[in-house]
Amino acid sequence: MERALEVACEGTASSFTVRKLSRATLYGSKRRVPVDAEGRPCRAAALTRDGRFLLPRGTTATLYLDDHGDAVERGELRSARGGGDAASGSEPQAAEAAELLDCTVRHVYALAPVAVSGRLDELLAATGICRLPGGDAGGEARFLVKNDTGYFLLVGEDTSFAPVGTEQADLSIPDAGEPWDDLDLAML
Repeated sequence: MERALEVACEGTASSFTVRKLSRATLYGSKRRVPVDAEGRPCRAAALTRDGRFLLPRGTTATLYLDDHGDAVERGELRSARGGGDAASGSEPQAAEAAELLDCTVRHVYALAPVAVSGRLDELLAATGICRLPGGDAGGEARFLVKNDTGYFLLVGEDTSFAPVGTEQADLSIPDAGEPWDDLDLAML
């Protein structure tokens, strides 16, 4: 099931399909495959504590329980954040590259445009970056980025570090009058 992102910009909606990018997607990867004595690939499995059952990969996450211990069908699951995608229906604001650089990016998503409003393209034409309000209560920052390659959604956190300038006070540890040459690192 493809995920979708909808962004409302001055009353017109833009929609994208979302695909998460990973390091393996961007740079490629190698994978070691363990094999048995006959050359067949081995598969990961878990053994129950009593040793009676072998649980193949993927079977331990197929049951969802509610607060009362009753099974819940997968189609009945709802987001713990109280709704769908937090960026849905939000108004984007033009952003500068410095604002994006002040964030620690945790996830990068490639967006395939389904329908993009002219107003959103105008906002992105200025700097190529729009900040989407919303996200978690934990200070999540979302940026919509457009470049020659396409559209991307960057999700991260504000670092909240103040820049250090030349007017910054010297906060180094004062020298106690002892030369550093006598410091013996072997004692540590």
